[in-house]
Parts: sequence; C-alpha cells; structure tokens
Amino acid sequence: MTSRTIWCIGLYASASTWAFNAVRLIHEATRIPARTYFFSGPTNLAPLDQPVTHIVKSHEISDPATVNELGRRASKIIITVRDPRDAVASLLRYHNHNFESALNHVDQTLRLCVRFAPDPRAKLYYYEQKFFENPATPANIATHLSLNPAPAACAQIFEALKRENVEKHIARMPNLPGILQDRISGDRLDPQTHWHTHHAGRTGTIGGWRQHLNSEQAQAIAARLHDVFRFHDGSK
Repeated sequence: MTSRTIWCIGLYASASTWAFNAVRLIHEATRIPARTYFFSGPTNLAPLDQPVTHIVKSHEISDPATVNELGRRASKIIITVRDPRDAVASLLRYHNHNFESALNHVDQTLRLCVRFAPDPRAKLYYYEQKFFENPATPANIATHLSLNPAPAACAQIFEALKRENVEKHIARMPNLPGILQDRISGDRLDPQTHWHTHHAGRTGTIGGWRQHLNSEQAQAIAARLHDVFRFHDGSK
C-alpha cells in the first residue's frame, strides 16, 4: 500500500464536517485503512508518508508552507463553500467570535477554497445546493475518490449523517470514551468524527445572515470578498 492524502477543505458552516465524515465512512465501507487529521497552522507532514490513506480536514491554514505541501501531496480534494455572509454569521452565533475575527477566518478560508477549486483533483460542493440532503452524495464523493462502496453502504452513510442522527450522536458525547472538552467554553469534540457540541441545534437556514448581520457588516463582507465571491440581492 502506498501513501494517499485526501484533503477536505471547507468554509465555516458549509457542511464541511458532513463531507469529511462522508469521506471517512466511505473508506470504512470499502475497508481501506485511513487516519484522520485537522490542520490549522504550521504542521509536520512527515506522518503523511506512512503507507495508508490520510484524510485531512481544514478550514484556513495559517502557514503557506503547509498549504503548499498539502497541495502537492493531495491525491484528491473535497471542497465545501457557502455564502460567506452565512459563514460569518455562524461564527458570530456559535463560536463567539467578534465580527472582525469572524470575517478574517472566512476570508482566509474562502480564498483557500477558491485557490484549489479549479484543480482537477478537486470536487466542489455548494451548501446552497444542499448536497448533504441528497442521498446520491456519498456515491458521488466515492466516485471522485475512485472508490466503489456498495449502494447499501452509501445508503447507510447517508442515513448516519442525517441531521437527526448527528444530533443524537452529539447528545451521547458526554458519555462516550475519548471525547475532548474545552475547559473554558465547555465545548466537546469527538476527535474521530470532528463533531462538536456547537454543531447541535443548528437550523441550516440559507440566507439566515439577514437576521444576524447588520447592513454595515454585510457590506463589509462584500467589500472584502467581492473578488472571490459573486454577491447578490443588492449587498454589493
């Protein structure tokens, strides 16, 4: 077996954790050993030399050298994006960021997504198309990864990743082994699935930014990101 790296890049609140778990479960279904990682800054990538599949999840990565090396190593790339105004609103509501911090995170991540989206190794998914509610998506992702799980396995993956089943998993996390907890915020993280406590209770509303951003904030996002995102409804 040779080393293979699958890179899952996602804008905040774009169902990036859903996509990451779909990739992870596809490898389980096809009995391909895989290790999972989350990268956000300078990282020693030597472990990716090990002869297994490596599934890397990221939003923005602060270190250009790590980005370049991941870009060189990646066999396949999965990218999820959405309206950056909804992404900023999500960081404000669920991550307790201030506006400038949220905008900076979304700016950096969206530019990373845009950088790799045209790459022939990449598959791009738009949140607004609700790929996470489409039963065909697991098989679609598997095809991009050159894997062929059984149709029944794809159906099971889709079922496992339905919102109500993810919510049940998050509710069980306090009683599961290996769960990590932030001492300050109390947020819990399942290091296998990367589901957080803050993933629970979300509505997933498209365009919900209108209720959570003021006009100045919406205009600031459009001004910062007009060169990488086509804004609509008069906010640009």
